Amino acid sequence: MVRIRYRLFEDMDWLRTTTTKEFEREIGSFWGFFELKINNKRIGIYHDNEIEEWEMGREIINMWFITLMDAIKALRCSNIVTMHIIDGIGFLEFRREGESLRIKYGASEEMRETGSAVRQWEVKAEAEDILFDNEYIGLAELEEEVRKKCGMFIEEVRSLNEELVYSSCVQGLIDKLETL
Repeated sequence: MVRIRYRLFEDMDWLRTTTTKEFEREIGSFWGFFELKINNKRIGIYHDNEIEEWEMGREIINMWFITLMDAIKALRCSNIVTMHIIDGIGFLEFRREGESLRIKYGASEEMRETGSAVRQWEVKAEAEDILFDNEYIGLAELEEEVRKKCGMFIEEVRSLNEELVYSSCVQGLIDKLETL
């Protein structure tokens, strides 16, 4: 089972009234909560509760979608794809076995050194750095969930402020989604 949940964490009044130019100059991405659930394992942070004054949405929602779409594309021509978790030292390793994916989630110092990228080679990580291993999902299931939730996100931005759909980050999502 694969499920994605996200929640914008911005000044919603500002987002409703800002221009594309101002949005790109001020923040350029959509920040909030983002959770990827693989079977019963959760990656990222998400909750439905009222947002407390001290809380911050630390996940870059549009980057999560782009990185997941890049991983899906890479899995079409490679049996092993390692995806860097946005803004951290964690990674997801996908091993394609037919139409199934075996997934490993871990943390690696190497990720800190090499930066954010979807790569078609294995990141070496010490056994104690592995947070979970051998979770199985379908590649089609992952792709369907990413397509559906990314489309919902784009529509949420459109309903919030039509002009923001023309921002480079949303146009990047639309382009990636169309070629997925």
